[in-house]
Amino acid sequence: WLHFNTSDARTAQAIAQLELPEAASEALLSHDTHVSLQLEADTAFGVFVDWHHQRGSDHSRQSFARGDNEVGWLHFALTEGLIVSARRHAVRSVEQVRQHVRGGVRFDSAAEVLEAIVEQFAASVAHANLELGEELDHIEDRVLADRIGEERRDLALLRRQAVQMHRPLTALRRVLRQFEQRYAATSIHALLPAATRLSQRFDELDSDVATLHERARLLQDEVAAKLAEQTNRHLFVLSVVTALLLPPTLVVGVFGMNMENLPLLQSAHGFGIAMGLCVASSVFVYVLLRRFGVGR
Repeated sequence: WLHFNTSDARTAQAIAQLELPEAASEALLSHDTHVSLQLEADTAFGVFVDWHHQRGSDHSRQSFARGDNEVGWLHFALTEGLIVSARRHAVRSVEQVRQHVRGGVRFDSAAEVLEAIVEQFAASVAHANLELGEELDHIEDRVLADRIGEERRDLALLRRQAVQMHRPLTALRRVLRQFEQRYAATSIHALLPAATRLSQRFDELDSDVATLHERARLLQDEVAAKLAEQTNRHLFVLSVVTALLLPPTLVVGVFGMNMENLPLLQSAHGFGIAMGLCVASSVFVYVLLRRFGVGR
């Protein structure tokens, strides 16, 4: 297993000495950012997706919910007894498999090494899906208890994270299925059985991620409906208060006009009578609202 950093100027010279097909060498040194998998003679090559790995960090503690999900790209070429991989940024799955090898794990073929790397990516997606699912459960509990605070923001972030997982899974599923369909009848390459197993694995993962995304979307709709209902209640109360205060405002406006011959102007009980009219008008409007069924 040869692993290269494409940022190193010596990488191109080292890869040129491996006698790989020209297309495979170009794939290893390219800066492509889309998933691909091809077969030329006995050499399989392409680009797979992975997550960035920060040097010196513990990958077991990296959390998708905290944003440790920046996409990286792994370029590879695979022959019968050799796997060559290259990357510009350190990627998490390669680092995990490298640690397993250093710990004594052995593989029977180069195809098994690549399958182990992709399986580590699948395991990280499964863990992330479980992590986001638990977070979604907590949000759902708060929504059902009508303790709505920052749930809309949290759900929007969760949906964005689910989409970030769904896109590479969809790309890997499509490429693995196309590779299997294209070469299953004409080749016995060791990567074909692995492609079948990984395709089935990604089908299950993508279904789980799609379910998570759909749950988040439905819960987001429920939060929006609850907020709309709460807003409608507030507007209803405000409308009723406005209706009750409108007649007293009219009464006060009439008696506040600076004109001669204003009724009750010389009366000792004019203020009390005006206040009584204000209260009576509010009560009258309230009775009308109740008769028409408003506020029941």
